[in-house]
Amino acid sequence: MNWPMPDDVIKDEETKVSNWRKFVRKNLLIHLIPNTVLNTVVPYFAFKAQNSVHLFSGEQNLARFLLPMSLLLPFMITLDILKKIKALQHTGAINYKEEVKITGYPFILKKAGLNGLYSIAIVFILMLTLHFSFPPNHDFGITPSAVCAGLLAGLYSITFFYLAIRRFKIDAA
Repeated sequence: MNWPMPDDVIKDEETKVSNWRKFVRKNLLIHLIPNTVLNTVVPYFAFKAQNSVHLFSGEQNLARFLLPMSLLLPFMITLDILKKIKALQHTGAINYKEEVKITGYPFILKKAGLNGLYSIAIVFILMLTLHFSFPPNHDFGITPSAVCAGLLAGLYSITFFYLAIRRFKIDAA
């Protein structure tokens, strides 16, 4: 029998840790940069067509961009990352404990759905608080509104990426 030598086992473990670090770095940048740029540029040009930006009133309001983004971005980021982790686990490219192995799509969809629902609920409550805190027809400004949408997208990209990998990060590092 050919049993692996201790040096081979150590090298295999180092490769798995290296794979994990590459995975984290690459996927964080893949989610962070496009989400931040697109969610700043698209609202900016949509808001530019009108004179003012309100939270809930008007044809192009801030809620029209923030609420769908608050549901879809956390859902899609979590879904994408957990699917990629599942693929890496099944190929043996990363370290993991058996109890944290992703076994199927029901777990992935449940986690992604809960992340989306929690984030949209929090953003909606914060927007209602802002709505009742400011005077009626308060103008939030075109540029600050677009920048806030982009920053929120960047925050979602970082937060939900790390929430998706936090169970696996401890084992891989």
